Amino acid sequence: MADKTESPNTLRQRAFKERQKAAGYKNTTVWIHTETEQEGKQAARAGEPLEPMESKAPLSWAAGWISEKGKQ
Repeated sequence: MADKTESPNTLRQRAFKERQKAAGYKNTTVWIHTETEQEGKQAARAGEPLEPMESKAPLSWAAGWISEKGKQ
Protein backbone atom coordinates (compact mmCIF):
# COMPACT_ATOMS: atom_id res chain seq x y z
CA MET A 1 0.00 0.00 0.00
CA ALA A 2 1.48 3.34 -1.05
CA ASP A 3 1.43 6.18 1.44
CA LYS A 4 -0.61 9.15 0.23
CA THR A 5 0.81 12.56 0.98
CA GLU A 6 -1.77 14.90 2.42
CA SER A 7 -2.30 18.26 0.80
CA PRO A 8 -1.27 21.40 2.69
CA ASN A 9 -4.94 22.38 2.86
CA THR A 10 -5.87 19.09 4.53
CA LEU A 11 -3.12 19.57 7.10
CA ARG A 12 -4.16 23.19 7.70
CA GLN A 13 -7.81 22.19 8.18
CA ARG A 14 -6.85 19.40 10.59
CA ALA A 15 -4.71 21.80 12.64
CA PHE A 16 -7.56 24.34 12.71
CA LYS A 17 -10.05 21.71 13.92
CA GLU A 18 -7.64 20.57 16.63
CA ARG A 19 -7.10 24.17 17.82
CA GLN A 20 -10.84 24.83 17.92
CA LYS A 21 -11.50 21.60 19.81
CA ALA A 22 -8.76 22.44 22.32
CA ALA A 23 -10.39 25.86 22.80
CA GLY A 24 -13.66 24.17 23.78
CA TYR A 25 -15.57 24.43 20.49
CA LYS A 26 -17.51 21.61 18.86
CA ASN A 27 -18.32 21.26 15.17
CA THR A 28 -22.06 20.99 14.50
CA THR A 29 -24.02 21.11 11.25
CA VAL A 30 -27.16 23.24 11.30
CA TRP A 31 -29.94 23.22 8.72
CA ILE A 32 -31.36 26.70 8.11
CA HIS A 33 -34.89 27.22 6.76
CA THR A 34 -34.27 29.97 4.20
CA GLU A 35 -37.75 31.54 4.21
CA THR A 36 -37.70 31.84 7.99
CA GLU A 37 -34.17 33.23 7.87
CA GLN A 38 -35.41 35.94 5.49
CA GLU A 39 -38.23 36.76 7.91
CA GLY A 40 -35.64 37.27 10.64
CA LYS A 41 -33.61 39.56 8.39
CA GLN A 42 -36.69 41.61 7.57
CA ALA A 43 -37.54 41.90 11.26
CA ALA A 44 -34.03 43.19 12.00
CA ARG A 45 -34.33 45.78 9.21
CA ALA A 46 -37.66 46.90 10.69
CA GLY A 47 -36.05 47.33 14.11
CA GLU A 48 -38.02 44.53 15.74
CA PRO A 49 -36.52 42.80 18.80
CA LEU A 50 -34.90 39.37 18.71
CA GLU A 51 -37.99 37.24 19.45
CA PRO A 52 -37.84 34.14 17.23
CA MET A 53 -39.89 31.68 19.26
CA GLU A 54 -43.17 32.28 17.41
CA SER A 55 -41.64 31.52 14.01
CA LYS A 56 -41.67 28.21 12.13
CA ALA A 57 -37.95 27.63 12.74
CA PRO A 58 -36.68 29.80 15.63
CA LEU A 59 -32.99 29.08 15.05
CA SER A 60 -33.27 30.03 11.38
CA TRP A 61 -35.16 33.23 12.25
CA ALA A 62 -32.55 34.18 14.85
CA ALA A 63 -29.71 33.44 12.42
CA GLY A 64 -31.27 35.80 9.88
CA TRP A 65 -31.87 38.50 12.50
CA ILE A 66 -28.30 38.29 13.80
CA SER A 67 -26.86 38.23 10.29
CA GLU A 68 -28.75 41.39 9.32
CA LYS A 69 -27.94 43.20 12.58
CA GLY A 70 -24.26 42.45 11.98
CA LYS A 71 -24.47 44.42 8.72
CA GLN A 72 -26.01 47.50 10.36
